[in-house]
Amino acid sequence: MQRILFIELLGGLGDTLIALPAMQALAASHPQAQLSVLTFEPGGELLRHHALIHKVIQTPKGTARQAVEQQLAQATYDLIVTDVTYEGIANLVQQSGAARVVTNLWRNPPSDQLVCDRFLQILLFENLIDESAARRYRHPQIHLTHTEHTQTQNRLGATYRPLICLYPDAGMSIKHWSTDHFVTLGKALQERYSASLIVPEGNNPDQVKAITSALPSARPWPRGSLRELAALFAQADCVIAGDTGPARIAAALGTPTITLFGPSWQGRYGQPAPHINLQGYPNCPERNLANFTEQSCWYSGKCPFEWATCVDLITPAQVLTAVDQALSNQNSSPTEITPTAHTHTPPSTHPPIHSSTLPPWPAPQNILIMRLDNIGDVLMTSPALQVIKEHQPDAKITLMASPGGSLAAPLLPWIDDVLTWRVLWQDLGKLDFDPQREWELVQILKDRKFDAAIIFTSFKQSPHPAAFLCQLAGIPLRLGESKETSPTLTHPIPAAPDDLHQVDRNLRLIEFVGYPVNNRHLSLSLPSSPPPQSPQSTPYLLLNPWASCQSRTYPAERFAIAAHQLSQITGWPVVVTGVEKDCDRAAPLLDILGERAINLIGKTTLPELAALIDQAQLMLSNNTSTMHIADAVQTPSVILFAGTELECQWQPRQTQAILLRRPTTCSPCYQFTCPYQLECLDIEPEAVVTAALELLHIPAPAPFSLKS
Repeated sequence: MQRILFIELLGGLGDTLIALPAMQALAASHPQAQLSVLTFEPGGELLRHHALIHKVIQTPKGTARQAVEQQLAQATYDLIVTDVTYEGIANLVQQSGAARVVTNLWRNPPSDQLVCDRFLQILLFENLIDESAARRYRHPQIHLTHTEHTQTQNRLGATYRPLICLYPDAGMSIKHWSTDHFVTLGKALQERYSASLIVPEGNNPDQVKAITSALPSARPWPRGSLRELAALFAQADCVIAGDTGPARIAAALGTPTITLFGPSWQGRYGQPAPHINLQGYPNCPERNLANFTEQSCWYSGKCPFEWATCVDLITPAQVLTAVDQALSNQNSSPTEITPTAHTHTPPSTHPPIHSSTLPPWPAPQNILIMRLDNIGDVLMTSPALQVIKEHQPDAKITLMASPGGSLAAPLLPWIDDVLTWRVLWQDLGKLDFDPQREWELVQILKDRKFDAAIIFTSFKQSPHPAAFLCQLAGIPLRLGESKETSPTLTHPIPAAPDDLHQVDRNLRLIEFVGYPVNNRHLSLSLPSSPPPQSPQSTPYLLLNPWASCQSRTYPAERFAIAAHQLSQITGWPVVVTGVEKDCDRAAPLLDILGERAINLIGKTTLPELAALIDQAQLMLSNNTSTMHIADAVQTPSVILFAGTELECQWQPRQTQAILLRRPTTCSPCYQFTCPYQLECLDIEPEAVVTAALELLHIPAPAPFSLKS
């Protein structure tokens, strides 16, 4: 068998996705054959880039028979499968000369069998697919490109987790869940999870406006193509929608989906587990389980009972319970699903359960906080420090950090003391071999009589060297997240997923021992007055074009070209910042900026730099500490984010930000020096300017060229 044609012309977007498992199983069972699919537009767009589908032929609605005739005239097939019989299409297929033909794939499925499973069952009965293929491809799969994922991530910017999409639109009014219900649910989701809510527009923008107006932190999502909607759903932790095509899109992406059913029966048209189907008025005497299109409400669009629609009998409390279940099961995928490019991580705002296997965590009064990396890493402990101090206001908190990381202490008002030390296991070759130095540190910790040590680490760091040090110093409570087994920790917390954001990794650690987390925002203490060198009462752009290593540093000259153009468009000066060692390499950048630059390189303390970022209209920077400062003070930012790290671990979460980089196969590399000429940051200044203007809501001038 060399050529297979699948004709899916039932009419709805959902019908295309219901039939997709059958298409997948056919292609997988005949790997040498080429599968072509004839379907209606725009649903066929969702089949693009599917590895098992060779060709997608789309036709406008109302042209089904003509499209079949044309396709059969243009090509011959070894096998034709169709799920329709209307307009004589079955006869056309029977007369096509194909060696095998399967017409009417529907064949009246029973009310308690999902239609997608019915299709697979019939193909199995016809000996056209393998049982293994039927199991593996029972769930429809939509394949998105890396670019589609990246563009949507950039549009979303910094977003708190869980990200939940509320999709209120449906093709028929009788399938609509009420605006009031969506608002009530949205408030509950924000209260319980601090959820980020996105409300995509469909055919009823007024309802979207009503929902987002009642939920000020909810965000409307302008209507776009089906693939753009799919790319949004792929980023979500949960989608809630009525019985409509977009609900099937979300489920086909592997995003936990809660579908609200009214006239149609969830037992036949629901989403396969682990997705959740909720049925309004399941015992409705008017419901036709075999064919809901024969129900009076289907034709009239009106419910014969006292309510407008049985969908509204599904309460927000029921949906909230379903969300709890969906989020708690988010890591559990059926084994027959083939993983797609997008995977879901546990919602970072969903607190872990306190482990009964851990010993009690009393209220220590002299706490050592260990975060032994750079400024940005220390800044990301701020939510955890705030929680500890608010829960134990009388406790003394000492931060132990590297010489660089200690500079962040003035921005963290919850710290009572700072112990600056460059530890041996974090050293990059700057320390001499000196065992006496290490015993000196043990004695320092012992003399300070700490009664607890909380060791914050990244996903690739071990807490055990620090914990062993604390054990030698006699610190009785030692808390850390560990992938290894060792007695050095008295409170070893199971490792979080590697791609969890660092802020949430820190909070998860203290949540495990009972600290209540109500605020997950980065926050800093800023100077009471701005630095004297800063522009007074004048809007400005801030450019910090440096990073601590070469592999994360976008070329300064390109930064300068972009900043110069933005300054021309806005009329604002460019404040250039950096540390003293950056002065020697700043000359080419300052030459390009000319009179538009206000040079403050090496002239500010870290608190003064934070105040400058706070007052800026926009910041341009690399993936470095300034990115976290801008996130804390909510200054819009364009970040040149190299491929050294995963964005999801470090990206801004509460300010508007656009992260730019080119995808490369070597990312993430975690290297200090790039051997490939920084291909991941080979981004033209025009792209930086375009992103900045988008954040500033300023239209690009026409014609837009950096060469003008």
